[in-house]
Amino acid sequence: MRRNRQTLAFVVAGVTVALTVAGAAVAALGGRAATAATTVKVTEREYHIALSTTTPPAGTIAFKIHNAGHLTHQFDVSGGGLKAVARAGSIAPGATRTLTVKLSGGTVKVWCPVPGHAALGMKATLRVKGLTGAATGGTGGTSTSPTTTSGYAWG
Repeated sequence: MRRNRQTLAFVVAGVTVALTVAGAAVAALGGRAATAATTVKVTEREYHIALSTTTPPAGTIAFKIHNAGHLTHQFDVSGGGLKAVARAGSIAPGATRTLTVKLSGGTVKVWCPVPGHAALGMKATLRVKGLTGAATGGTGGTSTSPTTTSGYAWG
C-alpha cells in the first residue's frame, strides 16, 4: 500500500511539472505574439512619401523607411499617443532605416522635416486602429506638434 502511494505521488508530481512547463511555454508564445511589431514600409523620394498601409493596428509599429530619392531625407512621426516627436534622423539616398514606435491609436502624422520638404508634399497621415482615440478621433494620449529646428511645421 505504501509503495502505491509513493508511485501515485511520483506520477502526480510528474504531471504537475509537465503542466507547469506547458503553461509557461504557452504563455511565452502568447506574449511573443502580442508584442510582435507591425511593419509599415515607407518610401521617400522628392517630394512624396508612400506608405504600405495607412491603417495599421495599435501597438508596436516598425517604420521601414527607404530613401528612393536623390536627396538626403528624414522621417518624423507624431500623434498616436507619442509624448514627443519620434525621429529617424537623416537617411541618405538609397539607404534604409527602421524607426520603431509604440502607438495607442488615433491620427498619426509622418513627414520629412528637411526644410521645405513637407511643404512640397513629403507628408502623410495614418489612422492607427486602437482602443483609445480610434473611435473618438483623438490621438490616444498626449503628443507634441511636429516641428523642426528650421521653424517649419508639418501642416
